Amino acid sequence: MADFFGFAEELLRKGRAKKGDPYADAELYDLLVREARDDHFYIQFAQRLGGKVLDLACGSGRLIPGLLGAGLEVTGIDLSPAMLERARERLGLDADRVELVQGDMRSFSLQDSFDTIMIPYCSFMYLYSDKDRLVVLNNCFGHLKPGGRLVFDFLAGSVELGESWPALALQGIHPLTEEILLSVVQTKGLAADLRLLNQINYIWPMEPDTPHITVYSSKEAVLVPERVVELLGQAGFVPEGVYRDSSLEAYDGGEECLIVARR
Repeated sequence: MADFFGFAEELLRKGRAKKGDPYADAELYDLLVREARDDHFYIQFAQRLGGKVLDLACGSGRLIPGLLGAGLEVTGIDLSPAMLERARERLGLDADRVELVQGDMRSFSLQDSFDTIMIPYCSFMYLYSDKDRLVVLNNCFGHLKPGGRLVFDFLAGSVELGESWPALALQGIHPLTEEILLSVVQTKGLAADLRLLNQINYIWPMEPDTPHITVYSSKEAVLVPERVVELLGQAGFVPEGVYRDSSLEAYDGGEECLIVARR
């Protein structure tokens, strides 16, 4: 149970919870990230450049309707089939206007080139080595038109070793199933640039179904922005700005960073 610690590990050990895939329940994922604040920024950024946009690690397609509404040609790539299916459902009749591809950001290969490639929602944190990061950046460079832009955000700074206090991530009622949801998240610092995240979901269905508990585990990389800039240079990019967030204020040491780079 090396992927689990603390109360999540105890729940599994005592048979009180089952392991889950955090991306298999796309509707629950949407609830957990419903407060994403940078959607408008990414859509406006791509709209200014126009043309074709690649939403890399597109998840359940949260950005895609807005990108279509901005008059852009959109391709989305994600590793999770469940997320892509959720994206198709979200798009409805517009699904035929979008190319949705199941694939890994480290190895995708498309016949198209793009004006903008975006990696939103800190998805860069799922790359745990400079080797993988450089592979992704090289792949993005090869899929951009000359003068095209790569824009992405990531977790920045350094990780404090040891376990954090548990924190409430979500409480509410599922809009489709009427289940009561309570989600608690705890992190454990493994190294200066890597932490382990455990999430415990407590779910109370409508009667006569019984409540159940599901636990999830994932790792998150935390990066020093200066190192990311170095990797961009190695891939051939010219960094245009290192920002605190979508406000485009200069990065000053916060927990997130947003970078824009030009091919």
